[in-house]
Amino acid sequence: MNNNVLIITGEPSGDIHAAKVLKELTGLMPGTHFWGVGGDNLAKQGLELIEHVRELSIVGIFEIIKKLPTIHSQFKLITSEIDKRKPAAAILVDYPGFNLKIAEYLRKKNIPVIYYIIPQIWAWGPWRINKIKKFVNKAIVLFDFEKKLLQENGIDSDFAGHPLVDSYYNFIETHSPAERTDTTIALLPGSRNTEIDKLLPIMLEAADKMLSEKPGLKFIVAESSNIDPEKYKALYANHSKLPLTTRTDDALSVLQNCDFAFVTSGTATLETAMMETPMIVTYKTNFLTYLLGKHIFMLPDHLSLANILAGKEIVPELLQYNATGDSMSEAAMKIMNDPSIIEETKNNLKKVKESLGQKGASRRVAEAIQKYLAG
Repeated sequence: MNNNVLIITGEPSGDIHAAKVLKELTGLMPGTHFWGVGGDNLAKQGLELIEHVRELSIVGIFEIIKKLPTIHSQFKLITSEIDKRKPAAAILVDYPGFNLKIAEYLRKKNIPVIYYIIPQIWAWGPWRINKIKKFVNKAIVLFDFEKKLLQENGIDSDFAGHPLVDSYYNFIETHSPAERTDTTIALLPGSRNTEIDKLLPIMLEAADKMLSEKPGLKFIVAESSNIDPEKYKALYANHSKLPLTTRTDDALSVLQNCDFAFVTSGTATLETAMMETPMIVTYKTNFLTYLLGKHIFMLPDHLSLANILAGKEIVPELLQYNATGDSMSEAAMKIMNDPSIIEETKNNLKKVKESLGQKGASRRVAEAIQKYLAG
């Protein structure tokens, strides 16, 4: 076997999770060269980047169509490198639209495919389970119900737990909440440009309305280093009266020092759940993307992972047309003004946190990969 392994992720969150696994793998598989597509976190752990995630991170069907020439050129680059380097195996992380096509190519070349953080087949298209069965040799999943689903379809899989559990416990063991007397609302608008463009203005509008109803509120924004700082500044300029502070790449600290949160649907909903912070989940995308998702791909009843894992709506979801400053402000004030809702929400979020598994997820992923390749 060649001593090189391909790793591909196309999202900032995938870069973070994959980097933790790579840190463990370098100890378990000394002498192995890792290369592929990732971000700054993977690069710091020694991944030889042939492309950066910022060139691939895209959300929405029609947004993807606009970027098809770029996606096609990236696919050609990666497949040519596969042919040249002939990796011993490939570790594909999330990013299903692209990675499943890569998996198909790898299978034709008889290169083993390990998929970590599988497509959300229970949300964006159950048809993808057939592709996983056809092109993936080993799946490593974040949630126990995913393992059961894959096993029912004859797919070799391991449940490793969620890596955010480690981040959470490491954080609370080393950080204490800041002393404060003001009620603080967190804004977590996401880490993609499209999310910032569509959702941060709505969150800021909701903040304005809440402040007018309840003077003395404070607000804190979880910024991402993937976003140009000037973009944030331009949006804040329209809300100069808001008592606003910011933190970059430090969502857990933001959540630890707030009483309530507006959260863009995605990984951040799990971070918020683990901090047991009451929240409103929101998302807004291109109209045609939403239409196709709703009526063709048959989106589930709930979009946020917190509600999906709970099996019911434990936090409100204000999506698409319902994602407005007025609706978000009204829903937030209703919750914040009712201690019984706050208590019930916190209890439900605690149960979600407990369902995410124990510490050591990244180590378990690395051990599963090493064991599979050794076999």
